[in-house]
Amino acid sequence: FDPFLAMAPKKKAKAAPGGPPLKKAKKAAAAAWEWKDGSTWNAYSEEDSEMLEHLYATVGAKGKVVTTDFSFNKEHQTKYELNFAKMSQTNTESKKARTIRRQGGDVATVKKAVWEWWSDENEWEAFKDVDSDLLEKAFLAGDTPFSTKKLSWNEGYDSLYIFDFTVMTQVNCDSKTSRKIQRTAAGVSKIFGHTEGEDDGYAGAVGFISDKVGDTAVMFAGKFEPSLPAASITAQKKKGAQSLRKQKKDYGPIVSKDAHGKKCFDDMLANEAEFCGEWVVFYHSYSSAALLYEVQAAVASVLFRFKAEFASLPRILCTPFHHIPTAERMLEEFPKWPDRDHNNAFRLVGLCGTSSLLAHDSEAPAKSVFLAGYSVGPLKGVLEKLLSSCGVPSGKIKAISTEIIKLATKSGLDTRGIPNGKKCQSGRSGHMLQIFLRRELCDTYVYPAFPYGVPDKKRMKPLSKYLEEDTAIQGQIRITFNPDVFLRATTARMFTFPADPTFHKNRPKFQEELKSLLEPVLGSEAVRKKAAKGIFGGEPPAWWSAEDQSDLAKMSKGRYASSSL
Repeated sequence: FDPFLAMAPKKKAKAAPGGPPLKKAKKAAAAAWEWKDGSTWNAYSEEDSEMLEHLYATVGAKGKVVTTDFSFNKEHQTKYELNFAKMSQTNTESKKARTIRRQGGDVATVKKAVWEWWSDENEWEAFKDVDSDLLEKAFLAGDTPFSTKKLSWNEGYDSLYIFDFTVMTQVNCDSKTSRKIQRTAAGVSKIFGHTEGEDDGYAGAVGFISDKVGDTAVMFAGKFEPSLPAASITAQKKKGAQSLRKQKKDYGPIVSKDAHGKKCFDDMLANEAEFCGEWVVFYHSYSSAALLYEVQAAVASVLFRFKAEFASLPRILCTPFHHIPTAERMLEEFPKWPDRDHNNAFRLVGLCGTSSLLAHDSEAPAKSVFLAGYSVGPLKGVLEKLLSSCGVPSGKIKAISTEIIKLATKSGLDTRGIPNGKKCQSGRSGHMLQIFLRRELCDTYVYPAFPYGVPDKKRMKPLSKYLEEDTAIQGQIRITFNPDVFLRATTARMFTFPADPTFHKNRPKFQEELKSLLEPVLGSEAVRKKAAKGIFGGEPPAWWSAEDQSDLAKMSKGRYASSSL
């Protein structure tokens, strides 16, 4: 209440020319929404009541809709089904149902949502109205994945299209082409779906250096000593692959219809069966940042013996880890970030991921995001920033960047997000990074999370204990991807699975040619020392050697894919 406003004189309505003063238009009465607890009716918050009214006006009195937009649900992102014919609200996870009601008010007129697809010209294009109406109906009903042939551009072709509204992708089952889609609702936020991948966030943050540098000594973990009891390893081996514990071997409608995708998932589960005794496993999906990850892997192969022929490398710049070297430190910093895991400090050290290849995940289920990846957007100037941060002389950056993009395009890597880059032949920009970490290190570098990185305390038993259980493993995680741990084959093993079959086949050769491109830059000991200093953010640790490590990094697939140290 403002007493000064209360004292202000009331303004009279302006008179119409040649007539009496105009009367103020009456505002339509707003409907009130309530939910029943036993015999008591309780009012929804104003925010939730407006959201419910909008959905009611959109789908009608006999409609159904699925939403995560309740104000009390922002951290958890649980899906709720609203059935306006039965006037019920159901938590789709717990199956708890409540009776709801609408009191008074006129039904509002709502504008249609806008549906768009990401074109080969790197911009959003609108669907035709008839297609938008079809997608909107399926989306609001929570029908995902949604399969259809009834699309305006599909007449005469009869291809089956699968739309996944959880991660906002569209897949043509004949051509196997995958595209990003998006929905912009009138008046409210997206009901569910995703617009920006965290690998985009990392790319945008490259070159950002935290002002909280901290102590370089806290980052380097020293020599790892295995400490798991033999009985514990045997018990985990008996329980089997982490993703198959109490879980059906169901790859979903998109991957199961694709020969290459199915083979990749078979190989990932075979890896899990091999590593399940001493290692936990996580999955990180990415797309736009793939070229950055590949360049970092090549640099790390030359400088740090990283096994680049098997995996890309999501993080290499060490300076941000001086301040946040572990998951514990990340959890201390997290409350200070109003933008949560979109904060630059997180993006430079953290990875978003999931703890299962097959379980449903509220933000990025592996079997939904594999083909298209988990981001979309331009990465102008980011490759150059990365090369600069890795110590490449400024006079050589432009020429090397151009050659790297040419090599990547020739090898089948989708580079459309980078200036002068091109779409890969299949249109599949997705990649899956399978990350194995020693069980002894799980709680030091990983914590269980809800969307946006909010800690999931229920699975924080700690997390390593949860992952030991003979139960259906599921849920998101956040990894503090400390290079000192994830560069070492003794503490972490990783495998990259590109969704594009051509790049998947060409990737080992691509890495060899990429290292050859970097040879003029990293070929001398003096330049390698400069590069290491730039990567470490100061003097390299005592264990580092300036010799070219790429030959020493080579390891047979049989040895690397074995769980033994």
